Amino acid sequence: MLGKSLCACVALTISTVDCVSAVRVAELSDRVRVEIDGRFFTEYRFQEWNYPYLYPVHGPNGESVTRHYPMTPGVKGEQQDHPHHRSIFFTHSHVNGWNFWAPQAEDRKGRRSEIKLERIEKAESGDKHGELIVWNQWLGDGELVLRERRRFRFRSAGDGQVLMDFDVELHAAEKDVTLADNKDGGLGIRVAGPIKVRPIAKHAEGSPGFGTIVNSHGDKNDAAWGKAAEWVDYSGPDASGKTVGIAIFDHPSNFRAPTRWHARYYGLLTANRFATGSFGRVSGAKKGEGDHTIKAGESLTLRHRFYFHHGDAKAANVADRFEEYVGETPED
Repeated sequence: MLGKSLCACVALTISTVDCVSAVRVAELSDRVRVEIDGRFFTEYRFQEWNYPYLYPVHGPNGESVTRHYPMTPGVKGEQQDHPHHRSIFFTHSHVNGWNFWAPQAEDRKGRRSEIKLERIEKAESGDKHGELIVWNQWLGDGELVLRERRRFRFRSAGDGQVLMDFDVELHAAEKDVTLADNKDGGLGIRVAGPIKVRPIAKHAEGSPGFGTIVNSHGDKNDAAWGKAAEWVDYSGPDASGKTVGIAIFDHPSNFRAPTRWHARYYGLLTANRFATGSFGRVSGAKKGEGDHTIKAGESLTLRHRFYFHHGDAKAANVADRFEEYVGETPED
């Protein structure tokens, strides 16, 4: 009897972190899995394609809040366009002449661009939050263009809602790195089918949209495109028919904060501070004015937060959540 009790105690001790953790971050061979309050949240997939991404991403009702295509093709109500819009991602289309946003464009030229995992610095579970830190290499035909440290911090916001920090450090190595002025770049999400505002015309049949885009200044849907804002929220019905939303916060300490947003009615939302001239019709800037160069040996840090919530931006108090974010002390 004593032996069995001792074994049970040892087993409990070994598994304590997993049992009591509100957030569990587990390394697998080709991905990192994240569970919050005993529920699946997402996976960080780093081997499936030319760049890493988070997929699937489950919202507060347990339904996917990001598009399945092209990872899982043929899902009813989804548009099969822009295969490089992979759930949640961070890339850019013009980095020292390389396209990391749509790497298939490089394939057509007989070249290869990829964002490849260098190492996992930390994958830590915890009772209040979990953390994942990875180092990536941005490679053009195998040569180093840029090194990136990517930090995620996950925690519950109650009732199935989640706060996820997504911070990046971009490190130039021996050469200057220029991120050119182009709308295709930055931190992005492609929302699930019914959450989008409306479909692309040629994909309209069988692909309804019921969602709403709103930014921190109250601009909605198409009016939010290219505008600078502290945050943008994309909300609409998930597969259960209940309204959910995804807000992205741009920290005021960031370069060119508040950032401009490539906010698209068909489901794409990106925070892109390198697209000043590309948003010329609303920014008044000329093409190329948004170019930014990171000098050799220097780096650029960008901080963001995702808020996955019930209801629309008003019901979820997104503005208040942003102020709470701004008032927090950053943790390393």
